[in-house]
Amino acid sequence: MLKISDLRQAVSELRQKEAEKMTKELLSQGLDPLEILEEGVVKGLTELGDRFAAKKAIVLDLVKGGITAKACIPHIQAAFPKDSEGVPKEKKIVLGTMLSQHNIGKNLVGTLLSIGGFEVIDIGEKNEPWDFYEKAEETGADMIAVSVVFSPAKQKFAELIDLLKQLKVREKYPVIVGGAVTSQRWAESEGADGWGAQAKDGVDIAKRLLEVA
Repeated sequence: MLKISDLRQAVSELRQKEAEKMTKELLSQGLDPLEILEEGVVKGLTELGDRFAAKKAIVLDLVKGGITAKACIPHIQAAFPKDSEGVPKEKKIVLGTMLSQHNIGKNLVGTLLSIGGFEVIDIGEKNEPWDFYEKAEETGADMIAVSVVFSPAKQKFAELIDLLKQLKVREKYPVIVGGAVTSQRWAESEGADGWGAQAKDGVDIAKRLLEVA
C-alpha cells in the first residue's frame, strides 16, 4: 500500500506526475489531508531545500520543486471542508514575497491559510513595501503576511513597518513574517506582530491576532 513517505520522496526527487498521482491515491485511502500536506509535500520540499543548502541541488531544482508541490496541493485543498474550523471568510490576509521570486514557502502558507478559512489575497513575488500597503488598502484586508527569503528583503521588511507607521495605519494592519533568513528575535526587533518558523504556524498566528476561533 502506498505510504505518505513515498509521496515525500517523489516530491523531493521532483517526480511531478508521480507525486500528483500519489497524492490522489493517498486521499482516496482516506488519509488526513493535512498529514499528506505536511508529512508528504512539505517534508519533501524540506529535503530538497536541505540538499540545496548542502550545494547538492541548484536553483532550478527549487523551481521544479515548487511546480511539483503546486501539482499536488489543489487535490489536498479540495479534500478539506470549505469552511474549515468556522473562520469567517471576511477575514482577509494580503500575502506576498518581498523582493525575491522564490515562492514555495509563501504558497504553502497561502494554502494553509485558505484551508483555515481565511480569504488570501496573494500578490505574488518580487514585491516592494508599497505593494503590500496598496493591496491591503484596496481590498480592505485585515492583515499583511510577508515572506522574506534572502537578506536584502529584511531591510525592505523594516521599510514596510516604517511605511505603515508614517501613513498612520500601523495599528490597522497586524504584520506577520517568516522565511529562511528570519528568526523570532529578528522579527520582534523589527516590530513584526508575529513570526512563524514553519508554514503551518501562520494559521495559528493569524487566528490569535485576528481573534478568531
